[in-house]
Amino acid sequence: MTTTEPTTAPTATGSTLPDGGWPVMLTPFREDRSLDFEQVDALTDWLIDNGAAGIFTVALSSEMYDLTEEERLALATRVVARSAGRVPVVASSVSSGSAEEQAASAAAMAATGVDAVVLISSLVGGLSTTEEEWRATVQHILDSVPGVDFGIYECPVPFKRLPSTENVAWMAGTGRFVFYKDTSHSLETMQERLAAIAGTRLKLYNAQISSLTDSLRAGAAGLSGYAANIYPEHVAWLCEHYDDEPAETAVAVQRLLTVAEHTINSRYPTSAKYYLRHSSRLAIEPISRWKPEGIGPHEGAPLLELAAYIRDLRLPGSARVDGAR
Repeated sequence: MTTTEPTTAPTATGSTLPDGGWPVMLTPFREDRSLDFEQVDALTDWLIDNGAAGIFTVALSSEMYDLTEEERLALATRVVARSAGRVPVVASSVSSGSAEEQAASAAAMAATGVDAVVLISSLVGGLSTTEEEWRATVQHILDSVPGVDFGIYECPVPFKRLPSTENVAWMAGTGRFVFYKDTSHSLETMQERLAAIAGTRLKLYNAQISSLTDSLRAGAAGLSGYAANIYPEHVAWLCEHYDDEPAETAVAVQRLLTVAEHTINSRYPTSAKYYLRHSSRLAIEPISRWKPEGIGPHEGAPLLELAAYIRDLRLPGSARVDGAR
């Protein structure tokens, strides 16, 4: 097996990623469905201004499977450049080929300058892949791409693969993994994983807003999910104040964000772009490749009503917020 060296790559320094909300960044498109880099810059600034602890680009919400490899690398490069060190950026390596092909893809993504390359658990190994085979592929990637930090994303597409607690502990023990996007939707599973990674660089970020505060109390580092895309300021507040504010306040904010997230589920991610277009300073077009159906008055009216309702509630926002919504 050959070693694939990135031309430029971040170095694994022993540091850890920050706690808080990690949006799974949407990808802005123009009307012809080409990448809109002007709005990529604007969205990057908006997420940071509104309290994002870090940014996860080239995720499922970024429509990663509907981007070419060239576009995925260009998108990650642009977000890294625009963030300019204000917050860390992680991005997925999208390859389901041989271990060598996956290593080459990871090396290419590392060369964009991201702080960690995120492996998709269900692309590392298929349905018939054993836990031992899965681990061997990951080990080959680590060996082939030295000096680079990694993450794991339990993406539900093409199917959801939840690595065993044993493999989670193994990844943490390598010292190379720093980001874990947990989509188990199980507090018990998260607790097992948190016990397995305690004292290591690996941090667990819950994808489920409805269980966020419970997972934070169990030791999770934050949220990486839809809610952080549309209300990063309120997710940041929850991550900072889930235990030092009146319990009913945190519960109320979490419930509203849960409703908001559920409301945009239909026709997502177009719906989320529509929501932001009408509830923020962003001029992002409600256009997607993944689910290209538009948002008409019937679909849009509930989104606008919800945005107005949440705006009028004046929910608490993070002290990190530095700019107009």
